[in-house]
Amino acid sequence: MVNDNLAKFLKAATANIQEHLKLYIETDGGDEAYRRDMSPQGGDPKTKTLVLKTVGRKSGRDVLAPLIFNTWGDDFIVVASKGGSDQSPAWYLNLVANPEVVVQVRDKRYRCTARVAEGDERSKLWRFMAGYYPPYLEYQARTSREIPVVVLTPGEEVAEKFVWHEGEGVDAAMRGK
Repeated sequence: MVNDNLAKFLKAATANIQEHLKLYIETDGGDEAYRRDMSPQGGDPKTKTLVLKTVGRKSGRDVLAPLIFNTWGDDFIVVASKGGSDQSPAWYLNLVANPEVVVQVRDKRYRCTARVAEGDERSKLWRFMAGYYPPYLEYQARTSREIPVVVLTPGEEVAEKFVWHEGEGVDAAMRGK
């Protein structure tokens, strides 16, 4: 039953994720894309989002994903929840394989180094992010895997804008491929 509910949740989220990513890129991080109304899912009506660009570990191509985030000092914090799936999201697997990523926050893009928080740091950041977006607690209850919390440390600013492609922003498995 949980797997059926999760499958329905992920399917419903797919179109929304792609639409959000397209809007973020087309408006160059305009406020309607940067701040998402996540209240229907149990979040805040002004939840902050960024776009993460990883390099596909299998394809070698750039992959974009819009993600909920918050700041912790100078770092950006994201959660690899995939709605509580037993599988990690592709973007997470990509950054584990290659932690050098690019992040867009509003109209700024930064080279970042990604790392997975562990131990006490992970616990502290998990509580911080679950407080910011309470549905993460429900997602964790859906799966036996410990949902990773990722720290993105920004470096130099990047001038080149991201380019959106049809179907981008969600794992192939979520798109039914």
